[in-house]
Amino acid sequence: MTERIAEDIAPAAVFVRRDLETEVCGRRGGVPAVQRECWSARPGVAHPGQPLALEAVLRHVLQLARACEPSAISSIDAAAGVRTAALLDDALEACLQLDAARLQLQNAITTQREVETVSEMLAARVEAGQATRGEQRKLEAGLNLSREAVTGALHGWSQTGRRFTKLTHLLPVQLECIVDTLGPIPAEEMDRLAEACLWTHADVHLSLRQRARAWTDRQTGSARHGRAKPEDFNVWVARIEQAREQAAADFACAREVYLQAILDHDREHASFVKSRSLRRIAETNFRLGARSATEFTDALLDESRRLQAVFLLQAGGLLAKHRLYALAGEFPVLADVAEPGARGVD
Repeated sequence: MTERIAEDIAPAAVFVRRDLETEVCGRRGGVPAVQRECWSARPGVAHPGQPLALEAVLRHVLQLARACEPSAISSIDAAAGVRTAALLDDALEACLQLDAARLQLQNAITTQREVETVSEMLAARVEAGQATRGEQRKLEAGLNLSREAVTGALHGWSQTGRRFTKLTHLLPVQLECIVDTLGPIPAEEMDRLAEACLWTHADVHLSLRQRARAWTDRQTGSARHGRAKPEDFNVWVARIEQAREQAAADFACAREVYLQAILDHDREHASFVKSRSLRRIAETNFRLGARSATEFTDALLDESRRLQAVFLLQAGGLLAKHRLYALAGEFPVLADVAEPGARGVD
């Protein structure tokens, strides 16, 4: 899908790195104290010259949260679990959006370079009398659009970068490229996640054992005094069933969001594949002189717009996919990141 921009990723990454180091830090030495502390404690995880994998960024976020509020984050109570899950979810969303913005910027830069190349080829043809200056003036509109696309992509990168830095205290260029495929979750896996969600959502599994033990103790104490209260057990069962029903409803909602994200991504990707094919045909015909430069440029810009949308939808789909696993307490990217209590499992 990204083969068209692969050869320009390295130059674009250098451009992005220099821009963001200036914009976010103001200077290369402007690293937050808490981040330097983390580098000292775990030099292999958060070294300033080494991009961090997604798992390392989330682990770093959790460590920062524990440093700021150790008692609350380390606690296994329900409120702490909700706060930790929300914190990690926000950080994950910021990472995926930042990665999508980086790919969009790289794609916009590549497209601009290609349009500029077409402009240079057309100028040479005009000088040789093989094209008109009117066509050259028409091409200026496409060139301006490609430049505006780069400006917009850079603005988007800056916005997502600032949010990423605010949540993680890391520079945007420190996030490693996220290599993942959207890929649909198989039906069997979806059923397994739905079942797991019933036992992990809202810490149901832990509450089940704690309440069962408390009910047994109350029953034993009440029997000695001849005052058994069977209605307590009914209340306990009702609460468990209510929690399971809520878990099922939450999972069903998250599954709908995920399936819609998959559908939207597949549709846009199909449109991108079609536009890429049309661009290749237009490029061949332009080089052979069978089509005008403006037609080729229009095909280039359309392909670029489709690819920009694919990157954005892919990030949204990955986020929806990870949230399904999070509800089931089996968030793959958070393996060994959050404490068991924070994930809602024992």
